[in-house]
Amino acid sequence: MNIRSYKLFLAALSGVLLGAAFPPIPTGITAAFAFIPFFLLFESIDDYAKAFRYSYTTFFVFNLTAMYWVGGFTHCKDVYMIIAGLLLLLAHPIFFYVPIVIWMFIKRSLGFKFSIITFPFLWVGFEYIHSLTEIGFPWLTLGNTQTYDVAIIQIASVTGVYGISFWLLWLNVIGFVLFTKLAIKAWNIFSWNSFRYILLFLLIYFLPKFYGNHVLESPSLHSAKTIKVAAIQPNIDPFEKWTVNPEEPLDNIQRQTNEIVNKQVDLVLWPETAMPFYILHPNNRYHFEKIKFQVDTMNINLLTGIPDIHYFKNGEMIPKSSKISIDGQWYETYNSSMLLQPGSDVIQKYAKIVLVPFAERVPFSEALSFLNAAQWNFGLGGWARGKDTTVFQFSALNGEPVKFSNMICYESVIPSLVSAFVKEGAQFLTIITNDSWWGNTSGAYQHKQFAVLRAIENRRWVVQCANGGISCFIDPYGRMMHETKLFTQTIVHGEVELRDEKTFYTENGDWFAE
Repeated sequence: MNIRSYKLFLAALSGVLLGAAFPPIPTGITAAFAFIPFFLLFESIDDYAKAFRYSYTTFFVFNLTAMYWVGGFTHCKDVYMIIAGLLLLLAHPIFFYVPIVIWMFIKRSLGFKFSIITFPFLWVGFEYIHSLTEIGFPWLTLGNTQTYDVAIIQIASVTGVYGISFWLLWLNVIGFVLFTKLAIKAWNIFSWNSFRYILLFLLIYFLPKFYGNHVLESPSLHSAKTIKVAAIQPNIDPFEKWTVNPEEPLDNIQRQTNEIVNKQVDLVLWPETAMPFYILHPNNRYHFEKIKFQVDTMNINLLTGIPDIHYFKNGEMIPKSSKISIDGQWYETYNSSMLLQPGSDVIQKYAKIVLVPFAERVPFSEALSFLNAAQWNFGLGGWARGKDTTVFQFSALNGEPVKFSNMICYESVIPSLVSAFVKEGAQFLTIITNDSWWGNTSGAYQHKQFAVLRAIENRRWVVQCANGGISCFIDPYGRMMHETKLFTQTIVHGEVELRDEKTFYTENGDWFAE
């Protein structure tokens, strides 16, 4: 193997090890040493152009391994999804060069030994920044790899997910030093120096686990207040839903909901965009009344995902990203959720704040109106951004006042958004989603597992309701229950505690990475 092939091998190996750490592979262990080949490679690279080429190789393989599913390539039902997925896999690795170019500057200025110490700080700072703005995409945050070991990630209630990333990066640094010293025979495996580094590696690895086991074994603070929640999983084909008679999805999910009539459920969840039309539009009043009648007669509180539309009136400020109807009215549409309560005409609504870049909204299309996909007539999302972190309120069957917040799909990946809901009073959290767009691939499993971190960070119950799966309940310590299978029509229900205490992370946000 020549030198160039060897370098490409090291770059690709790091990418595979990083990608293989993500769900559904149930260990995440490779994240503890995935950067070692990368460090070996960059020890001899001083040129920025070469640094870009090899880092792009690493992070392209990383993205491909972890997110091969994003274009719906397994079923190829949507050409725009395929194009968007390909563009993401090709363009997203470029973002990862940002910390590398800073690291290269430090390496050239102060030497490799000093630069390797700065790497965990640079990487975690990059992960945090990469979660911000309309082009933020924190799906591949390194800490997301550890969600199958709930003991190790209990530190998230203090540090958030970025503390877990930082911990993994230091394992990589220590592992790299030990590996190189042994490889060049500067140290013997039985030498004191080797023993110290092995001991340090094991100590850093197991400390979070010892802490987490202590937390999990200690008597947990249970709330005396509980409610019963049911999640309806209708398993409607996400592509056909928008082309069939719109009454069919509504009729199906209402029939399922009737099955819980004697379950004494306080809150029922329907998934993201459970009905493929603007249910609150005056033209659809008949369908809305059907749902409201069911809510009243069954005496249930219902949270459902809906598409929503707002027509601008005279005098209202019209955003540049808005659309115009054939009759000349300016409007915006939202990926939303609404809460209906029995015996009340009040409709509480939440509009999704963090939208998937390009898939749901072209970034910066409000400031740069020529980017508005709707004007191009492309098959890209044109949802408007919501503005308020809504805390829904209702009364349980026993009269207990309840507060909760709802994330829509991708929003559960954003730690700061979720903590903002809890800081404003949410006693538990719900996620409504439609993860069956991509077939039986890693995407649904990754999304479900990332919610574990949000539960631990804020010590809140999380209930996920997915159209085609995976629906589940997650307790405040990240333990999952009532998990459904993909592509099944089912109902899951269970008890959820109402919690009011706030963690250090909830109160202080992403302090660890800021």
